[in-house]
Amino acid sequence: MSKEIELDRRVGDLVAEDFRNAHVFSQFGIDFCCGGGRTLTAACQRANADPTIVIQALQQLQRSGDKQDQLRQLPLADLIDHIEHKHHEYVRQKAPLLLEYADKMVRAHGDKYEEIKPVAGWIKALVADLLPHLQKEEQVLFPAIRALSNGDRINSCFGTIDNPIHAMEYEHEEAGQILQKLRQLTQDYQPPAHACTTWRVCYATLAEFEQDLFTHIHLENNVLFPKALQLEV
Repeated sequence: MSKEIELDRRVGDLVAEDFRNAHVFSQFGIDFCCGGGRTLTAACQRANADPTIVIQALQQLQRSGDKQDQLRQLPLADLIDHIEHKHHEYVRQKAPLLLEYADKMVRAHGDKYEEIKPVAGWIKALVADLLPHLQKEEQVLFPAIRALSNGDRINSCFGTIDNPIHAMEYEHEEAGQILQKLRQLTQDYQPPAHACTTWRVCYATLAEFEQDLFTHIHLENNVLFPKALQLEV
């Protein structure tokens, strides 16, 4: 059951309680970083966002939190299986579609609308970053975490487990920066009135892709990686 969210709560405190709240605030243009000391009321006013709708989105996130709690309780090997089967597979399914949509948009509209080519370029950059990233996790980091969780010692060229973890966290930050750039270029994935069907589908797919990737990164950065680091203490 979701708990009531008071309008006098500070935005930064809400993010500290649940990392995923940051994504809700981002959707509404609410500054949860430098503006983290503002109350929810003040932050909504500053972002010209309806506080009732923002609270509804936060409460919806709470209702989905039961599943997140269940994932936190999984053995590490099972959590890795979940990440690979749900989130890695999702990236591999959607990435080719995004590239296809981007190419079609450039061919059809690239010479007429100046935003098309930069959007397509950043989509390609995102995919180029993510696909090798998945392979590194699956071939190097995840097998090492599985070994540690079984009580085995890992014989590797990367030293302790914190080295590949920190490398993956850095790459997560890079992906997040690319998504931030895409949000700016696409006006928060809102297609213009003149957009064709492919253009609209591309932006809708990007919005969905972002949400899945945020959940994916959250599970790794805030659940899997901290538990793995504890194994080597």
